[in-house]
Amino acid sequence: MNLLSSCTINLNMTPITSVSITVVLIIITSLFIRVVHIIQFIHNKRRRDIYKVSSNIAQSTRNNKNESNKNNKQQQVKTMVILGSGGHTTEMIRLLQELDPCKYTPIVYVVADSDRTSIPRLQKYIKEYDEGDTNKSNGSEPRQHKSRWEGRYPVENCNDKKELESFASLSVASVHRLPRAREVHQSYLSSIFTTIYSFLQTLVLLYKIRPELLLTNGPGTCVPVIYSIFLFRLFSLNRSCKVIFIESLCRVQTLSLSGKLVYPIVDQFVVHWPYLKDKYPLVEICDVFVQHEDTAEYE
Repeated sequence: MNLLSSCTINLNMTPITSVSITVVLIIITSLFIRVVHIIQFIHNKRRRDIYKVSSNIAQSTRNNKNESNKNNKQQQVKTMVILGSGGHTTEMIRLLQELDPCKYTPIVYVVADSDRTSIPRLQKYIKEYDEGDTNKSNGSEPRQHKSRWEGRYPVENCNDKKELESFASLSVASVHRLPRAREVHQSYLSSIFTTIYSFLQTLVLLYKIRPELLLTNGPGTCVPVIYSIFLFRLFSLNRSCKVIFIESLCRVQTLSLSGKLVYPIVDQFVVHWPYLKDKYPLVEICDVFVQHEDTAEYE
């Protein structure tokens, strides 16, 4: 009798199990098709834009200031900038100088929670830049480049009134910290859990901020952020955020690990050396840092 009962239960469970497996397979197949479709769309758009002369990340206020000031409210782009310690921050400062502050605003900075150098370095640079313009003007003429850092001075602790008052000439930008997916010398086993935690925190931050543009030049913190944006796009939660990845200047022959991981899914991948253009067909050359005599053939 017990044997008959167990057989009946097994027979009854079989259709349910089959339906569950079928549903799971349909969901997985649908997601796979969706991923392939989005990646193909991104790649096709990158191919269409690859030979354009002008780059969207190098719009200077020195060109047609009157035009850049028209319809600022319609043209403003909420921009998230990822800072990384060392040379990444130095290069990002140079990139930010080339961005039209009237268009790419407001700025939101993202750094790793263990990064204690990027924000102070950027603050120091902006202060020195502002003080240099003040000395040049000598109070007789308005400073020409004050607006270049307007709204871009990073303040992490908004309760620090002394810090705000000491630099009241510029409005400030918010700073957000994310946990690293993997610390240096951390074991790969434990990094699985830290990566999941970092990914979840990233999803929450992106849903809260909802940027329209992500600008990064390769620090490890950018990888979970870029994949989180791709996940939002996969489920049609935030399709308006464009991701621009600028490879580090020191990468002459190969892409960085971060670059290789995000190369298929970013909207624009920018490099600085012609060799990388030959090796990776979906990249663009930009001379923000270096000038090439033969750049024209790649534009």
